[in-house]
Amino acid sequence: MSKLKDIAQLTKVSVSTVSKVLNGKGRVSEKKRKEILKVARELGYTPNYHARSMARKSKILTVGLIVPEIINPFFASLTRGVEKACGEDALVILMDSFRNLEREEKLIKSARFFGIDGIIVGNSRVSDDLVEEISGYIPVVVFDKFYELDNVASIVLDNRYGAYMATKHLIENGCKSIVHLGGTHELYVSLERARGYEAAVKEANLKPMVEPVGYNESVGYEGMKRLLDSDLQIDGVFCMNDLVAIGAIKALKEKGLRIAEDVAVIGFDDDEELCEIVDPPLSSIHQPVEEMGEVAAKLLFELIKGNSKIKRYVFTPRLVVRQSSLKKVKL
Repeated sequence: MSKLKDIAQLTKVSVSTVSKVLNGKGRVSEKKRKEILKVARELGYTPNYHARSMARKSKILTVGLIVPEIINPFFASLTRGVEKACGEDALVILMDSFRNLEREEKLIKSARFFGIDGIIVGNSRVSDDLVEEISGYIPVVVFDKFYELDNVASIVLDNRYGAYMATKHLIENGCKSIVHLGGTHELYVSLERARGYEAAVKEANLKPMVEPVGYNESVGYEGMKRLLDSDLQIDGVFCMNDLVAIGAIKALKEKGLRIAEDVAVIGFDDDEELCEIVDPPLSSIHQPVEEMGEVAAKLLFELIKGNSKIKRYVFTPRLVVRQSSLKKVKL
């Protein structure tokens, strides 16, 4: 293993400066910090946090879990799955970035400085350069993006296929003018769902209408209201997630439109409790979120053990039909 002095010689700084940079301490220019980290990665230098962990009296691992919005039912279920898999073998440190990219990057970078054994990043917005940088120090599991890196594994849902199924379902139920209330384009998962939607409408010779709104109920409501105020003729709505769909349904009802009969609506995620309390019950694309969280934790454990053979685990979504997307509701 390369020594600190090797990095110091190549970057023309002192050993103490290298040590401080690698431990997130001290004052050094951003240019020099990046140079030191780059050389450390190239030389394969990794602070041996795992050896330190093994030296502790406790054998419990510490797992960092970073999510963009814990109040979102998807991330609540994901967290439950991670906790379930960790059980009594690992301590989970949950960090909420509040969908703030700068905060998220700081949380990810800080994870390695606190003896965390591995980190799970619960979304696809994280930059590729940051994943590569952090994986040089601790194992990383990322959602919905795949990397050819030894210390990184991925949990992937076929989002494009799920979006295609949702849109195809609306078409098969008689919808001719379908809008997609999508997520924002900095998320890879949002782009994939938009692509799946577009593939289905183009296949049916229909016009794509993508309206990027976001991920919660309020943006779904405002986005749907904006479209309705524009007098756009809509008879089907495929939403980025179930929360957006609930917001859209509220706006449609305020406009005096009947859900399913006038405008069919389908969501994504299939949080069963959420979907069943909506009136009418919400059709959605199911993804096994809790199981995905469990598998993410298990993949991370394998990486911590030094097993990098499993690079990704792919889940297939399925369509769950309820009354919100059926033009002819059976009573």
